[in-house]
Amino acid sequence: MKKLTLNKLFVLTAVFLSFYSITLLTGCDSNSNAQQTETQFTESYSGSFVSASIVTDTNDDGSPANFGEFVGESTFGAVTIQSLNEFEPAQDNSNCADGQIEFTLVQGHFVKRFDNGELIFGNWATGFSCFDTATMTSTTTQVGAFAGGTGQFENASGPIQIDYNSTFLADNAVQGFSFGGSDGTGEGTVIFNN
Repeated sequence: MKKLTLNKLFVLTAVFLSFYSITLLTGCDSNSNAQQTETQFTESYSGSFVSASIVTDTNDDGSPANFGEFVGESTFGAVTIQSLNEFEPAQDNSNCADGQIEFTLVQGHFVKRFDNGELIFGNWATGFSCFDTATMTSTTTQVGAFAGGTGQFENASGPIQIDYNSTFLADNAVQGFSFGGSDGTGEGTVIFNN
């Protein structure tokens, strides 16, 4: 009887250690660091933009960044977006059609807030906008990366690209400030580094 109990204890211990080892191996890399998980991210949004304070003119060309506020739907549910993007006239017109004016990104940043209150932050690295003076519209592409956040996004990283269309109701060149509406989509990968 005693021998049978010790055998059961040995088997239970072996089973427990096996599950514990599997958990460690699948939850950590070979250096016992937590593994990254990732989620494909998509969003669609719309909202408005307006010229920000002149202090956002980091290249001293007299035109401040635009501040945008948008709402939409995303992989993580409803999303509210705030963004700050500064553009300048391009040296050439390599990305836009004839008759359009090309602008290139100087700097850009964003905060996305989801329904549960969590935030994900990010920065734009490159981008261009094609502005049509006849229709007062533009198409824009920006590429950047997630840069942390709160809750599950605390150490998040990963690439993101947005593409959006804007209609200008006021323009820096004419009214001295920008104002209008935009709608667009975004896609990327959220890498959770927990």
